[in-house]
Amino acid sequence: MAQTPLTNAFISLNDIINNFIISYTGPGKLIPDSNRTEVVFHARRCLQEFAYETLKSQFNDTFNLFSTTYPQPVDSVAIISIKAGTVSDPAVPTVLLTETSSTTPGPYQYYVDYATRNITFNSSLITFPVATSISYTYLSNALTTDESAAIPKLAEEALYACMVYAILANRENTNPGVLQRLLIEKIDKLERSKSRLIFTNFSS
Repeated sequence: MAQTPLTNAFISLNDIINNFIISYTGPGKLIPDSNRTEVVFHARRCLQEFAYETLKSQFNDTFNLFSTTYPQPVDSVAIISIKAGTVSDPAVPTVLLTETSSTTPGPYQYYVDYATRNITFNSSLITFPVATSISYTYLSNALTTDESAAIPKLAEEALYACMVYAILANRENTNPGVLQRLLIEKIDKLERSKSRLIFTNFSS
């Protein structure tokens, strides 16, 4: 999986981890003593609390098309867009392909077999000796396996709240009253993020 270019709607998991370390850890902060390994562990654990159908991460995969059939990545949940360009001439503009319901897609079209998870491209896109470059952007459920994952910013504050609670809940001397407040804040932000993400169209 290649790193996905981030937009205003997304932030990388790596940036979330870095921002958390800067904002919440260190002398005088809520968590005075924490290392990156601990923060990464709890960031990934908190992401698991978000079902993939509500918290979607975005990846981009680029490959050269030499066959009409291409298998979807195993972590793919839904296709956002597929573009075709020319490998040998980057100056040639890319073309946005459209999905069709026909098993024999026409020019600049592709067909998705949801049973086999294969994508079929029109044979005219396969050219020799010049290869066609395909840029495939998809929503992924690989939230905890790659720090280049693009996480919706709608979930950013909820992740921070979850990480703060998770780290302090594993400390022996944390004030129970503080933990109770952080738990309520965590649950509230997680639920609000999920409800907003359900109605978010990431393909627009």
